Parts: sequence; C-alpha cells; structure tokens
Amino acid sequence: MYMIIIGGGGVGTELARNLSEKDFDVAVIEKDSEQARRLDESFDVMVIEDNGASASALEQAGIRSADMVIAVTESDEINIIACMLAKRYGVTVTVARVRNADYALDSAVLTREQLGIDLMISPERSAAYEISRMLHFPEACEIEYFSRGRVMMLSLIAGPETGIVGKPFRHLDLPPGCIIVGISEGEEKFIIPGGEDTIKPGSRVYLLGRPKTLKDISRLLLHEQIRISRITILGGGMVGFELARFLEESRSPFQAKLVERDEERCELLSRELSHTLILQGDATDIDLFRQEEMEQTDAVVAVSGDDRTNIIAGVLAKQAGIKKVICEVVDPQFAPIYGALGLDSLVNPRLVTASQILRFTRREDLVTLSILNDEQAEILELLLPETAPVAHKTVAEAGFPRGMLIGAIIRRREVIIPRGQTRLLTGDLLIIFTLPGISGKLERYFAARKNRAGRSGVRR
Repeated sequence: MYMIIIGGGGVGTELARNLSEKDFDVAVIEKDSEQARRLDESFDVMVIEDNGASASALEQAGIRSADMVIAVTESDEINIIACMLAKRYGVTVTVARVRNADYALDSAVLTREQLGIDLMISPERSAAYEISRMLHFPEACEIEYFSRGRVMMLSLIAGPETGIVGKPFRHLDLPPGCIIVGISEGEEKFIIPGGEDTIKPGSRVYLLGRPKTLKDISRLLLHEQIRISRITILGGGMVGFELARFLEESRSPFQAKLVERDEERCELLSRELSHTLILQGDATDIDLFRQEEMEQTDAVVAVSGDDRTNIIAGVLAKQAGIKKVICEVVDPQFAPIYGALGLDSLVNPRLVTASQILRFTRREDLVTLSILNDEQAEILELLLPETAPVAHKTVAEAGFPRGMLIGAIIRRREVIIPRGQTRLLTGDLLIIFTLPGISGKLERYFAARKNRAGRSGVRR
C-alpha cells in the first residue's frame, strides 16, 4: 500500500514514523525546507519539498500509483484542495485534517463527497472527546471502547495497599469478564504479562473486558472512587471550546468554568457557550487558583496548547488537591516530565488523530486501531478471515509471540475472555493488544491467505 502524506508537522511526522516502521511505502510533501530535511533524515520515506496542493508536487510523489492521500497541513484549504486533486487522479481513499467546523457541518454548501474527502478529522475535536470520556470515568488514566461499547480498555494506577499488588498473575483471582493485558512501569518498561509477572505499587495497569466488570474491578486497584461534577478548563482554544461544548451537551450534570487569557477570545466563547462560566485570566496564576476557589473544583483540564503552561497548571492543580487533573500533551518529548510530576492523565491530539487515520491504512478486516498515549502499545479490533493461519486453532495452538495477546473475542454479541483452549473461529471479532515491535507480525497470523501478496505502490 502506497500513501502520500501532505504536511510534515506534528500529525504528519507521527504518521510517517508509524507507517515507515511498519514497512509501508510512504511519501511526504512538506513545503518547509527545515522540516523536510528533518523528515528525510529521520525516517525511511520519500520527502518532497513543495506545496501539497500543487498538481506537479503530487505528480512528483507518484500520485497515479497512490492508494491513499492524507492531507494534514495547518491549512484547511490546502488539505481540501489536495484531496480534490487526489480524487481526480483516482486515489481510492483520501483523508483531510479540517479545523473549520463550517466545512464539516451537515449544512455545509459542499458535502464531503463533493470535496473529495473520505475521512474528515479534527485533532482538537477528537482530543476534546477523549477528555470528556475521561471525565465520565475519572478513575481511569486512559479509556478506549471497542465493538460499539461491548468491550472497554482502561488504564489505572495501582495503589500501594490494594489487594492486586505483589501477587504473581497466575495467583490473581480476577472476576469473569476481564483480563489484565499490559503493565507500564515507566517510559522504558512495558510488558504484556505472563504468569509470574507482578504488579508493583504505582504501576499503570491496562485492563480489557466488559464495561460493568471493569468498573467493579477498579476498586481492587484504587483506594476510593472519584466523583466529578465541577470542572475547570484552563485554555479557551479549540480543544477547550470543543470540550466545553461536549460537557454542555452531556447528560451528566457537569458545572464547567473556562479560563482564557485573551479578552477577545473570552467574548467569543461567551457568545458560543450558554452554560459555561467564562473567566479571563492566566492558567498559571496562583492568585487565580485562590480567588476563584479552584481547590473546590473536582477536575482541572489544562489545554492551553502549550506544554509548559499545561505542566505548571497541572502541578498547581495537584498541589491544590484537585481530584482529577488532565493535561494536553502537544510534544511527546514532555511526556516523561508529566509522569515524574504525577500528572498521569494525558491526551495527545497528534496520537488521537494518527489512530483515527491508521485504521484506514490496514487491511479491510481491521475495524479499529488505537495507540496508547505513551506510544508503548497498540490495540487492534479485527475480524478473523476464513483463511487466516490461526482460524479454527486454539489460542494455545496459534503460537503467538510474547508481546501479542488476544484480550477479548466478540462472537455473535457474546464477549469472551479467551483462555489457552479457546478456539478462534471465522468471523470472530478479536481485540488484540500488541507491542509496537510485534505489530508488524500480525499478518502472518490474522491475514487472509489471498491477501498475503506483496503490497502495491511506488518503491524508492
């Protein structure tokens, strides 16, 4: 499969890295010479320094052989024009990053089909949606749903005195309907556990299973459950605005206030939001925390668009005793700093967007792909084809490598947490947890044999 990425910024770089590591054929069109040079030096991709909305640049990138065009520049118009051109060249799938809601609304003059866009994405709106899910399940650091909500993945920080800490996995008596699929003990250590592995205090534990079961098991890892009703949003940019809208539309009785430094932006937010209190102020101002009685809020969400500001605001919120603190991470290099400061609930718009796009780059039987915020693992939801090598074998017979685990099977609406003797049947929907270094081996187990020929596309 040959893909052309237009725009080598944060999202484009993340996609180039992820796709090149999985041996896809990739070209990146980036007009900034310095950024184009960095991409060329960092990844095994073709880099073209040019405007992605130019037909000549697309021709140079081999547009006639492309299976997919992903336009993720900072300009909505360039992304739209690039997709329109790509469709003229016969590209099957086009993806555009679009910030302006006017292009995405049902009332827009031109439809997505007329614009030549198969998938229209907004990193800011996607990040806001992820945060809103965290606020609905505040005990979790990270949440994903699969199979239309039948299966949930969440991560929790293990408390030091909880009953699950220190015991080998083979001695854990977990309730039916859930499984521990991963343990993170910091940036450098992530494992998919075996029978002798144990959970240490402070480890981030990843659980997969039925939503109701996971809500019940969370008390084994936590001292107390968190109740969220009052929320303070620090930053009135696109993420903050979209989050406030989600909260206003929610059935839960949230009371939200939003703090924004820019006066004109505050006025715009006041006009657009009907049930959110808008305050003008600096998210890192200690006096603001005192004057607005911030310590009485249940959750603080730092989404200023600047990592340093979010770090400071998050630390101030932690010191004020806020129950739940969620921070936006723009630059993944700052992620270890957040962890060291105890800021464990992070949302990276780039990774959220990349996950949405990557599901379109896999085989047709892939339903969903998610990347964990720390990029240490991937979760895939895929249908098992009739001619897949593991079809009709038991899990034990499949011979999966360490670093790959089937966490759940959905079979005719039944959720099955598999054991060694569980048989994999054609049409099963599999939820697979895998380390990045192992994910490239998925096709040898799950791909239909007729699709195992080499990928088409331009070779460099």
